[in-house]
Amino acid sequence: MTTVSSSSRFLIVSILAASFLTLLTNLEHTAIHYWDEGFHAMVARNLTQHPFLFTLYDQPWLPFDYKSWGNNYVWLHKPPLAMWKICISHWLLGFNTFALRFPSAILATVAVWITYRIARDLFTEKVGLIAAFMQGFNPFLFGSVHGYKYSDHIDISLLFWVEVSCWLLLKAIRTGRWQMYAYCGVAQGLAYLSKSYLALITFGVAGAVWLANRIHFLDLEKSSLAKEPPIRLKHLGIQLLASLLTIAPWTIYCLIRFPKEFLWEHKRVLDHLSTDVESWGATWDRPLFDYMILFYPVFYGVLLVAVLCLIWVMIKNRKLGEFFILAWAIGVIIPHSYALTKTPSATIIGVPPLLICLAVVIGRALDSEDWVYTSVWGATLIAINTIKGGKSLVGGRDQFDTLNAFAPYIDTNFWIVQQIALSLLVLPGIAVVYWLLSRRQWLKQIWFFARTLAIVVSLFYVGGYMESAIHVTQVNQNDSYHKVIGELIRVKFPANACFFIDDARYGSHFFLMYYANRSVYQSRYTDSEKGVAEHDLDRLVKQSTTAGAETYLVGTMGRSYDYPVVAEGRVYDRAYTIYRLGGQQESGSD
Repeated sequence: MTTVSSSSRFLIVSILAASFLTLLTNLEHTAIHYWDEGFHAMVARNLTQHPFLFTLYDQPWLPFDYKSWGNNYVWLHKPPLAMWKICISHWLLGFNTFALRFPSAILATVAVWITYRIARDLFTEKVGLIAAFMQGFNPFLFGSVHGYKYSDHIDISLLFWVEVSCWLLLKAIRTGRWQMYAYCGVAQGLAYLSKSYLALITFGVAGAVWLANRIHFLDLEKSSLAKEPPIRLKHLGIQLLASLLTIAPWTIYCLIRFPKEFLWEHKRVLDHLSTDVESWGATWDRPLFDYMILFYPVFYGVLLVAVLCLIWVMIKNRKLGEFFILAWAIGVIIPHSYALTKTPSATIIGVPPLLICLAVVIGRALDSEDWVYTSVWGATLIAINTIKGGKSLVGGRDQFDTLNAFAPYIDTNFWIVQQIALSLLVLPGIAVVYWLLSRRQWLKQIWFFARTLAIVVSLFYVGGYMESAIHVTQVNQNDSYHKVIGELIRVKFPANACFFIDDARYGSHFFLMYYANRSVYQSRYTDSEKGVAEHDLDRLVKQSTTAGAETYLVGTMGRSYDYPVVAEGRVYDRAYTIYRLGGQQESGSD
């Protein structure tokens, strides 16, 4: 067992505390974000009333299609675990946005500690601390915790349980105990209950390690504590069986109670492989040359070269550490590149192994006199300082049909290729210099100076990386307008009230619905082709009234309506009016 020094304990506790406290900054900002956060917030809030009935519109006053997850009644678009955790947080902390996001802050912080343990167990204490620091201040993870990305607690929960399962898998390989494979399978099942099939990455890593050991690419027996081969086919079976038993109760429950909704949503998950789902279709190169830049701003080129370096080291040395981490990282990237539908957050479970790859190169450069890692580190720093990049230059998601090139994202963000190419070109030059100076007595001093210079230059990038993460928490988007109106509705209006809002922005009804705890629909909406369009409000009122609702219109756009006013007010400099709907027609204008 690795002995942990008191200084290392102090450093990892400091990293965890600093990361957690930074995450908590403005965590309670009141803006509910469309897409993901708005839907999950509503479903989790409704769960507090009925923990095993997942609903989006708890009172669906208008007709709905179970195939449309954006306005459905029974909502099975995502598995249950993450929303159960938010539900528990609401029970404990009340109905507020701090409770909505607090589970993400906790799991994201604990995930940093697990990254530290995995990196420490596979490599060294120093590698673990470096990897933990980089994950502890990752800007994309911060954005997911705060709800600003196309990602929220669903993805944080997936990341956490995937990390737990990979850590347990590592322990299982090292000990050969079948119980550890069972625990690993349970954690993988919980990852599946967070975000479906992406959780199978752990089973993929286990299969890759088993095959590599079987063909003698790896020799695990030498480093194993087990008395028999540390990973056998039966162990994979135990892991898979434990996962199936973990997800079986929820699957059976849904098949019995909500078969149509469950099977449809399951089909849509599989459709991601071959169909452009919700305009997220993209060519093969988008994950590596667009989305993943968001995860690793400032030093993305350095990270990719570090991965290439470890691939070479793995082929040369055939050790478990490099193989395990690379199997995890590549096992995330390749399937997502193959699938036709690609979303920004789908490679989030590849963050820990990729950061560990970079930490290995830096840690070994600091630990030893080996010129290779110092050279790789130095070459990449020269490259990223010579060729500027670091930000994706690609637009939004609705452009797949216009992409006819083989690799349009490589073409757009070609600076990534240039940085990698320059790094690989500089490396032979450094090798020649090292060879020419190899017999000089002052070579050690030169190499010490080179590492010191690399550290100094890296500190500037570390500062920019941390600044990007801290900036996320300083955004502090607030929405007092919808919060005030929603809390008024929740207190003053009957439980069977149905509201329409004339704000046509995407998701405006969800902003209000979370705080109001009443069903809210849009009377005006944004059409991608027509711009702002009007629903037939009279028809919607008739449908909802027939269903037993008392109908109201929330006027937020400064329009006048010929309906009875039941409430009005102002939030800062913006007015609102709530009307009781009847048979009258709208008489005002913009």
